[in-house]
Amino acid sequence: MELDALREQIERLNKELLPIANAPIAFGSDFSSYQMPHNAAANQALLDAVELYSRSEATQRERIREIFRSNHAFTWAATLPFPADDAERFRKHLIHFSIIDQGRDWRDALLWMRDLLRSPFATREVVSEVAAMSGEWARDQMLRTISS
Repeated sequence: MELDALREQIERLNKELLPIANAPIAFGSDFSSYQMPHNAAANQALLDAVELYSRSEATQRERIREIFRSNHAFTWAATLPFPADDAERFRKHLIHFSIIDQGRDWRDALLWMRDLLRSPFATREVVSEVAAMSGEWARDQMLRTISS
């Protein structure tokens, strides 16, 4: 999938997901029954974005990050359809982190990254590779965390 097609798909999915993402959730007894939406099309678009991002040059990677910044409902709802349970899957999860590039709340991003980097697949080699693909904030956080 190329960039323009990816942008169109993500923008369409974002419009579909906006009512869910913006709906207030009441805390209390109902909160425990709340489940994140599972949108197979959004998850596939995320996987396509990760693939495109991993083979793109810096300018196109920045455009992909901008697509995600501009489509917060999609960014919130889309998840990779597998755990980070082997080296290649871990790499894809780390690339997802790179695309989000701190997202709407850098504190959430730091917790997510620290959780990712606890993986046995978080080698200095793969983290450095993905950090080199990243925007300044994500790159600095990855390299700082892997160095400590």
